[in-house]
Amino acid sequence: MSKIKLVLEVVNDLKSLAESIETLVHVMEANEVEAVKEVPKKKPKSKAKTEEPEPEVEEVPEEKQPSLEELRAVMADKSRDGFRAEVKAILTKYGANNLSSLDPKHYLSAMKEVGELK
Repeated sequence: MSKIKLVLEVVNDLKSLAESIETLVHVMEANEVEAVKEVPKKKPKSKAKTEEPEPEVEEVPEEKQPSLEELRAVMADKSRDGFRAEVKAILTKYGANNLSSLDPKHYLSAMKEVGELK
């Protein structure tokens, strides 16, 4: 390999590293915000214990809507694995320039598409 190609490869690796660090910072910031929001609420204690138990209802498992942090982590992994252009194309497909501007209603679809990248 020529020296120029080696330097370009190093530059690309540094860009990828910077993106990964940025993603990590965003996830850490989001986790701090969630920790503050998750203050446990106390249930009022009922003195009357004559309540009837609620009937058990079988719930049909729905696909869980991924959080921004989960989607960001998956997209960062795929970007590091060499699918940066494909990840960017998925974001663009849903009308977003970056992950932060992606509408949350598209998180599940985007997560599925990114997961299918091989």
